[in-house]
Amino acid sequence: MEWMRVDGWLLLQASMYFVILTCGLITSISSGLVRQDFGGTCVLYGNVNCTTANTTTTVGCVVFGEATSVCVFIIAVNLLISVLFGIFMCVYHLYYLIRSRTLIRIVFQLWLKVLLASSVISTLVTLVSACMLTVGLSKWCTGVESFVGPEEGHASLCSMTQSSNWLWYLSDNEQPVNANQYYDLYVTAETTCWIGTCLWLLQCIAYVRHLVKDRAMQRSFQDDLFTIDDLDTFN
Repeated sequence: MEWMRVDGWLLLQASMYFVILTCGLITSISSGLVRQDFGGTCVLYGNVNCTTANTTTTVGCVVFGEATSVCVFIIAVNLLISVLFGIFMCVYHLYYLIRSRTLIRIVFQLWLKVLLASSVISTLVTLVSACMLTVGLSKWCTGVESFVGPEEGHASLCSMTQSSNWLWYLSDNEQPVNANQYYDLYVTAETTCWIGTCLWLLQCIAYVRHLVKDRAMQRSFQDDLFTIDDLDTFN
């Protein structure tokens, strides 16, 4: 069959790029929703001061966010690199995937060194954003969990602070903000960001494999391209 001749590695890499851009989109949307819920304040690496009245179980917390550049960096990285660049790379590989049905060495026509360099850079940048999400959320939750309510008798879990008994206030606003899903959204963003980082790393490994195989092929064949019909000549 015609489609049985496609390059399997190109198909795999195109599929990974699709997952990468999906993860980047989820990370950006989830992080953006949390920032919007907190009125534009970035709670990653932020501090919190919680108090509880003696006559109620409702907890009021004042949020002291860090510089918004942290959240902006995470959102921008995932939008520009994982989503936009991921879309370009997915289409790029799909194009060569279609051509690989008739040219079995089409994978070695790719700009492998450029693609490898771009993948390495993308891996490092997304790794930084994933670490910022993990460490920033951990620091935030440490501050929240250090608060001991009057009836709990133990440090409150970070995920429990999404309940209606917790009211969140910005340091410059007396009206509470709607942050009933902030922890779940950040965990989703963190998970998808790490998945995207691992997939970028796998892309780097795939390009290294292509480079090694390309050099081996170049030592064996003098022609730049040969078709499937000519394959028997080299068997």
